[in-house]
Amino acid sequence: MTKIIGITGSIGMGKSTIASMLIKMGIPVFDSDEQVFKVLENNNKVIAKIALKWPHAVIINNRQKRVNKKVLGDIVFSNLSDKIFLENLIHPIVHQERNLFIQENNRNSLIALDVPLLFETKLHKICDFIFLANAKNEIQMSRVLKRKNMTHEKFDLIKKNQLSNEERMKLGSNIFVVNTNYGKLVSFIIVLAYLFKVLFFTKKGD
Repeated sequence: MTKIIGITGSIGMGKSTIASMLIKMGIPVFDSDEQVFKVLENNNKVIAKIALKWPHAVIINNRQKRVNKKVLGDIVFSNLSDKIFLENLIHPIVHQERNLFIQENNRNSLIALDVPLLFETKLHKICDFIFLANAKNEIQMSRVLKRKNMTHEKFDLIKKNQLSNEERMKLGSNIFVVNTNYGKLVSFIIVLAYLFKVLFFTKKGD
């Protein structure tokens, strides 16, 4: 029976690093952020609806409408109703792709779902185990502020839309905290230890 690992954590905590480690070990990983990117790049119906709602968030490039993701991000992270509107456009498509991924990989012993808002969207309920990335506040901030187009204001807005790790710990079971403070090697050892436990010792609900 396939076991599902949910990978989550606040921005800059090391969630994507954990996902990349699992991929290198041959574990299929569904990347929610990548799917959102594909929708915004290629789904003409979604792009058209975004253009109607926020014309200034869409540009014309070679006669094709393209979403300006920086402008769109500034809009949705500063207004809750706008954020909900966009999620209602994108989440059903991502949900469909995620279900297809699970079906296509149902012969694997382990698969993983890389979902930033795993608890916020209640997806932790379909996961057997959760790898929760964690880092000190100063390390998190240092990582995030190195990203292109990132500011302190935008960072604060993103954090407000995400649960804290303390809140996440209260909502789920079989949560394994992956400390990413000390570099990729230490994080990799932690992930390996948890995978061993997931495969051989831990049962859902323990």
